[in-house]
Amino acid sequence: MTSGSARWVWAAACLVACGCTAVAGLDKPFHLHEGGGAGGESAGGGGGAGGGTPAGCEDEVSEGCVYARCGDVPASAPGGVFTLDPDDSGPLEKLQAYCGEPTEDGDRWALVYNSVGATDGATLPFWKILFADRLEAKGEPSLGGNHYQPSLYVAGREYSDEVEDIAGTVAEVMRATAEGIDTADMHLLTPIRAAGEEELFTWQFATGWSSPDFDADTKSDGNCASSYAGVTQHYGHCFVYNLGADDDEPIQDEGWGPHISTATATAFGLSDDGSPYTRVKRISRWTRW
Repeated sequence: MTSGSARWVWAAACLVACGCTAVAGLDKPFHLHEGGGAGGESAGGGGGAGGGTPAGCEDEVSEGCVYARCGDVPASAPGGVFTLDPDDSGPLEKLQAYCGEPTEDGDRWALVYNSVGATDGATLPFWKILFADRLEAKGEPSLGGNHYQPSLYVAGREYSDEVEDIAGTVAEVMRATAEGIDTADMHLLTPIRAAGEEELFTWQFATGWSSPDFDADTKSDGNCASSYAGVTQHYGHCFVYNLGADDDEPIQDEGWGPHISTATATAFGLSDDGSPYTRVKRISRWTRW
């Protein structure tokens, strides 16, 4: 949040009216969902408008604590699920977000999505998200399970994509910034690569987004989501990594879930499985503001 809570309060009022969105970093109407937040889920936890956050939340987390961003969570608290309210007392509903461990500069990242490898075949169908559901939270905030919290795209301004291989080695494969998101087609506004692989940034962040029933990727001869087992995500033409499908036969790969180009994996010191697209333990996208 680079311009303060007042900017968010004014922006939130515009969002309620389904009108202006430029102040929130958007240039298309963004509608709040009945009973939910900015395309996300209605979150409990007290605090916020009408409740007030208990005193001392800046020093110790207790029931009812609400934070504007993950970076406001006390450094003494371990990573976990916290209640966030990016627009303070504005009309946006609070949401539950997984906040990671404090970084060296004392900040924290919020988990936008997480795809995990699993032998039960549950990961691939999880990511078959239809266009109408593109702004709806899905799954529990956790690094141990599949999770999608699109409301964080509204607040987020800095992003980090992280991959953990089967052996447990973790690597940041991309760092980027954006000025918001156009919710009509889910493209991020003014994306700029800060670090990591250029092709991954272009194909998995800076270009299109596709679901089984919506095609905004840059593939000229088809829909990337439809071509890859219905998996919804940001696509170029088509992917360096996929949240639920392989690029080797069989594409569905027993429903395992996340795969990444082996060339990219090995470039970042991650292990590979001997195929062109390697199974990984998880792929996570983080944001902060």
